[in-house]
Amino acid sequence: MLSTVNSVREYTGYEVTLELIKRAQSIIEIYIGKDEIDIENPSDLLLLDKMVAYQTAYMLENEDLVFKQIASNSVSSGGTVQNFNTNMNAPYIAPLAVLSAKGLSFKKSRSFRTGKMFQFPKITKWRNI
Repeated sequence: MLSTVNSVREYTGYEVTLELIKRAQSIIEIYIGKDEIDIENPSDLLLLDKMVAYQTAYMLENEDLVFKQIASNSVSSGGTVQNFNTNMNAPYIAPLAVLSAKGLSFKKSRSFRTGKMFQFPKITKWRNI
């Protein structure tokens, strides 16, 4: 498990339970698309630890909102209007966790060489034989 009760307290200052940390970690793993066991880079593991801590602190007061919120861009009822910032995956993921996810090494774009587009066979020059 990435975060512990002590690490969440260290990063956020909140007292949380281990069960809440487990729920927050499962949400973060779904968000990034990888399980903890599949990540080998130590800096990614440290960043994921922070993400889980931020998500746990966010869910401390908003857990019902995270699990029961409807997926909508705009809701209006009478004089009440509710808009969600879809770029930050609100209201499901903690904003600090979204910002932290941008630093993960496996989320960054990479380039690689593929070779020549057209690989013509070398022509044998009969004079050189």
